[in-house]
Amino acid sequence: MRGPGGRVGPGEAGFTFIELLVAIAIIVVLAALLLAALSKAKAKAQSIGCLDNLAQLQLAWLMYPSDNDAKLVRVGGLDELVQFPSDPQAQPGGAKSQWVLGSMAQAPSWTNTVLIQMGLLYPYVSSLEVYKCPADKKSEAGPLGGGGARTVRSMSLNCWMDPITICNNNTQVRIYRKLADITAPSPSMAFIFIDENPWTINDGYFVCDPTQTHWVDVPASYHDGAGGLSFADGHCELKKWRDRNVFGAQSTDVAADPNCADLLWLQDRSTVKQ
Repeated sequence: MRGPGGRVGPGEAGFTFIELLVAIAIIVVLAALLLAALSKAKAKAQSIGCLDNLAQLQLAWLMYPSDNDAKLVRVGGLDELVQFPSDPQAQPGGAKSQWVLGSMAQAPSWTNTVLIQMGLLYPYVSSLEVYKCPADKKSEAGPLGGGGARTVRSMSLNCWMDPITICNNNTQVRIYRKLADITAPSPSMAFIFIDENPWTINDGYFVCDPTQTHWVDVPASYHDGAGGLSFADGHCELKKWRDRNVFGAQSTDVAADPNCADLLWLQDRSTVKQ
């Protein structure tokens, strides 16, 4: 029975200090479990969003040849880098026109959406969000984010797919100029787009060279150690990386873990030796 004013009367049970601490501890544990579940759900949504973006880019890449004499869209490296939209060489038909313009390594192009809109693929996939993985936090403040405008792209394209300039003038590997050229590796084994490490991404030209024994460019691992790729047959997947050097890379030209086959896996899906 409660006394006057709702107070607990003599002999009636109430919360002890220990019971209150236990109740608080239970609430804290439940809150932690809820936050963990929400974090896991967010990560899952980001990985699904990444694959959806890659699928749209891949469809655009497959559509481009039908309007361009069966030729693949061009990809350019640092030699063809375009930082300013007014560059006459970057206009359609110009010497540096390619699938996307700009560098994600330096201002001002890393936040300039016009450089994406001037890319040869933009007419086929005119959504700026598609070019950036939802899990990529890179901004003007750095690869891990933390302030300023976000960079506008996290995707790069396989450098052996109709390059303006062949990487290192390499004559030991196959170069692909048309869809019909992609027979070895097969279309389902030939990667096209890849989410690139925020520390190493610059141009839209991803180099994985079967004649090298190290990572030239490095894939991203945003999704619990995995990164997204698309393939010439149209499918997309998340690859779980296990090479510890992929996770720690903060520059290009990184040693490959000799106890891990990740580099060989991607080399086999980049091109083939002649």
